Amino acid sequence: MPDELQDGEQLHTHRSLFLSILCILGFLASLAGMFQNGRGYFKAEEAVTNIQSGNSKTQLKNLFSMFSSSSSATANTPVSISNLNVENYQKFSLGGVLASLLCLVGTVLMWKLQKNGFYAFALGTFFNIITHFLLFGDNISAMGLSIVAALGGLVFVMLYGSQLKSMD
Repeated sequence: MPDELQDGEQLHTHRSLFLSILCILGFLASLAGMFQNGRGYFKAEEAVTNIQSGNSKTQLKNLFSMFSSSSSATANTPVSISNLNVENYQKFSLGGVLASLLCLVGTVLMWKLQKNGFYAFALGTFFNIITHFLLFGDNISAMGLSIVAALGGLVFVMLYGSQLKSMD
């Protein structure tokens, strides 16, 4: 009997185009997340100083300030986050690297049409969100692009979930 047959059923050997595109995007996003968080670990002191001074370009408050009436005053207001320090930012960056690594492993497994990849990707996405809330709380202005990336990861989890039927 050929290797593709098992108990009279053919194993999935064909990956849909949509799943292929998702896997490629997930692979690139995971690598970018590892790079960005790795860089954040080594430049933690600079990042914390920028966030606390209000000069950071990665804060959601800068995005929200475009829609308020006093946008220049809001955008330059320093952020006060009680537990924002270099050590916590480095922990957050390491958590982001680990989350991105889990997502990368999950993406590779899903490329090989294994359902365990979906669970690894979902775990990595939720680990990224949980790491942020554990270290910085729910302060919207401190979240910056990390929460945008995490929400993007949640969208990917839903899209990958729609493709579970084609995985073994």
